[in-house]
Amino acid sequence: MKTLFIGTLIYLTIVSTGYAQEENKTLGKIIDDLTYKWDDEAKELNSYEGLAKFCINEEYRLGVINLLKDIHHYDSVLYDRLIKATRFGKETHEIKKTIEEIQKFEEGYDMKSFIHFLHTECSARNEIEHNAKNLKDEIGFYSYDGQIYVLENELNKYVSHITKRVDHIREHVHHLHIE
Repeated sequence: MKTLFIGTLIYLTIVSTGYAQEENKTLGKIIDDLTYKWDDEAKELNSYEGLAKFCINEEYRLGVINLLKDIHHYDSVLYDRLIKATRFGKETHEIKKTIEEIQKFEEGYDMKSFIHFLHTECSARNEIEHNAKNLKDEIGFYSYDGQIYVLENELNKYVSHITKRVDHIREHVHHLHIE
C-alpha cells in the first residue's frame, strides 16, 4: 500500500511538472513547437509506409491524432484571443487574416474530417495489401504500384493542405508577435 502511494505521488509530481512547464511557455512558443512537430510528422505520414505505420501502429496513430488535437486546441485559444482583441477595437489586417486562416483550418480539417479521411485511406491500404498478389500481375493504374501511387497522391494532397494551414497560422502568429 505504501509503495502504491509513493508511486502515485511520483506520477502526480511528474505530471504536474509537465503541466507547469507547458504553462510557462507562451502561446506563440507552443504554436511554434506544435507546428514543427506537425511538419516532422507530415513528412512521415506523406508516404505509403507512413500511412501503413498510422494504420497498424496504435501508439503512433494516437500520437498523430493527439498532436492534431493539440494544434486545434491552441488554434482555438489563439482564435478566442484574436476575437477578443477585435471586440476592443484592435482589429488589424493581420488579425483579420489570421482569424480567416484559423476558420478555414477548423472548417476543412477538423478532427472528425481528419479521422474520417485517414480511416478511408487505411481501408484502401488494407484492400491493396489484401489484393497485393493479384495486383502485381496488373499493369499501370491497376497494378500494385499504381494503386499505391494513387493512394499516396490523395494522402499527400490532404496532409499538404493541413501543413499549409498550420504553417500559415504560425507565420501569422510571428507577424502579430503573439506571446
